Amino acid sequence: MKIPVRNMYYLLCYAWDHVREGETLDVGSEQFGGLVDLFAKVLNEGVSRLISRGLDRDYLVVHEDVRGLKGKLDFATTIKRNLLLNGKTHCAFDELSHDVPQNRILKATLRGLALVPALDPALRRHTERLYRKLDAVSDVPLTTSLFRTVRVHRNNRFYSFLLHLCRIIHENLLVNQEEGTAEFNDFREDEHQMGLLFQEFVRSFCERETDFKVSAPKIDWFGAEASETDLRHLPRMQTDIVLRSPTRTIILDTKFYKNPLDTRWEGERVNAGNLYQIFSYVTNWTARVEAGEPEPEGWLLYAAVDGGFDYRFELMGRPVRACSVDLGQEWRGIEEELKGLVGGWGVDRRSSDAVA
Repeated sequence: MKIPVRNMYYLLCYAWDHVREGETLDVGSEQFGGLVDLFAKVLNEGVSRLISRGLDRDYLVVHEDVRGLKGKLDFATTIKRNLLLNGKTHCAFDELSHDVPQNRILKATLRGLALVPALDPALRRHTERLYRKLDAVSDVPLTTSLFRTVRVHRNNRFYSFLLHLCRIIHENLLVNQEEGTAEFNDFREDEHQMGLLFQEFVRSFCERETDFKVSAPKIDWFGAEASETDLRHLPRMQTDIVLRSPTRTIILDTKFYKNPLDTRWEGERVNAGNLYQIFSYVTNWTARVEAGEPEPEGWLLYAAVDGGFDYRFELMGRPVRACSVDLGQEWRGIEEELKGLVGGWGVDRRSSDAVA
């Protein structure tokens, strides 16, 4: 399933909860050869913006030989090296510097992107220029642990958006140190990675664009009796998303497959495992519903590219729905379709098909 590159950008902005920051960078009018071009374009624009308004700085402890005293005297080092004979001391003091973890991550990511042969030449030249402009920042290897050292706060929130971008580039960039090249993994074909992204996108979209209260609770097995040890071996019923309002409860499970529907037999059918799963969720939730609470609806929401579907069933009196959102269309169409499905407004696709 190949989702258009530009749509991937919006999916990520929602998943990272950085829609506002993402809107400040214009990607709507350009064509991209692949994800690496998109990520390079966004990172280049973001770093350029940071340089123009001033890179983040912080106080770092510097150990240095100085004339006189500055900060805290390191007496032992001063005596050991006989610095007093030259009128110097070894001191530790705080100095405001651009050489902070967040800037190191940006520089290391720019360096890695410039090594990708498939990167658009114009984007590579821009990437290399920005890399050289960060001369006051140390050139360090990019590691997962480096991301954990960053302190993000209200005043540098834009960094958070770019660091999310750097992290996903780091996780999908394979660097060949011997040849000095790198290969970027276009993860749009990775069902596991895209499944997690699609789930986070839908959750964030529902939080921003609907009036539902959004959560992801674990559902307990109703009426299960066994020893405590045996009960621990029951599978967890961990929901992806639960949407709640005074009148509705929707247990929503997101799915991302290359082929959303099962075509092994004649016709197209909903995946049996998915249907059993959502039916189990609804059944066990319903058993615990208290008086006055809405009974749950079970939804399977699939990512699709070519066309879509919306099937509704009633299984043992419980409403279950298998539907899709077409991620291959223009972004505004995706927004309207998802609002129509989840928010309860918009045209019912089955009704519109009947009219047509």
